Amino acid sequence: MSNQPTAEETANALVVEIRVLESTYNELTSRQNLLERALLESRAALESIKGLAAQATSEVLTQIGGGAMLRSKPPSTDQVLLSIGSNVVVEKPKDEAVAMLEERSRDIEKTIVSIIGQRNEIAQRLNSDRDVLNNLMAQSQQA
Repeated sequence: MSNQPTAEETANALVVEIRVLESTYNELTSRQNLLERALLESRAALESIKGLAAQATSEVLTQIGGGAMLRSKPPSTDQVLLSIGSNVVVEKPKDEAVAMLEERSRDIEKTIVSIIGQRNEIAQRLNSDRDVLNNLMAQSQQA
C-alpha cells in the first residue's frame, strides 16, 4: 500500500487550506480597514489642533452625534487631553500632544504597511493553491 495521498485527498487538503487562507485574508483586510479609519481620525485630530492654534476664530462647530452640531467658542489648545488606552486619558501641552499624535500616526502607517505585505503573501499563496487545485481537477477530469 502506498503512502502517497490520492488526488482526492490532495484536493480536499487544498480546499481546506484555501478556506483558511481566505479567512485569514479577510481578517487582515478588516484589520487594515480599522487601522485606516484610526489613521484618518488621528490625522484629523492633528489638523484640528494645528488649525485651532493657527487661526483666531470666534466660533467653531462641535459635533454632538446624529449629524447634529452646536456652535461654540473655540477651545483652548494650550492643553490637550489624549486617550492612551484602557480608558486612561492624559493631559499634555499642545506640542507634546502633537508629537504623540504624529508618532501614533507613524505607528499606524507602519502597521498598515505590514498588513498589506501579509495580505500580498497570502494572496500569492491563495492563487498558487487555486492553480494547483484547478490543475488537479483538470487532470482528474481527463482521467
